[in-house]
Amino acid sequence: MKHLELTFQTEDRKIKTLKLNYANEALGLNEVQGAMNRIAALNMFQHGGINLYKVPVAAKYVDTNTETIFDTRNK
Repeated sequence: MKHLELTFQTEDRKIKTLKLNYANEALGLNEVQGAMNRIAALNMFQHGGINLYKVPVAAKYVDTNTETIFDTRNK
């Protein structure tokens, strides 16, 4: 399963990651960066008065594969 990880710098200069499980895998640089800029401009994600997604830093698709060795739950 692939998900999109958006990395931001918070207002107090810490790193925060927003993970999206069902993102379009065909999004390009301009689309993702534009969306991240809009998220930052909204200033709607705060904790303790600190903007959690202030500055876009990075974005990447992460592919996680699960290989089941055995599973007895469905017998």
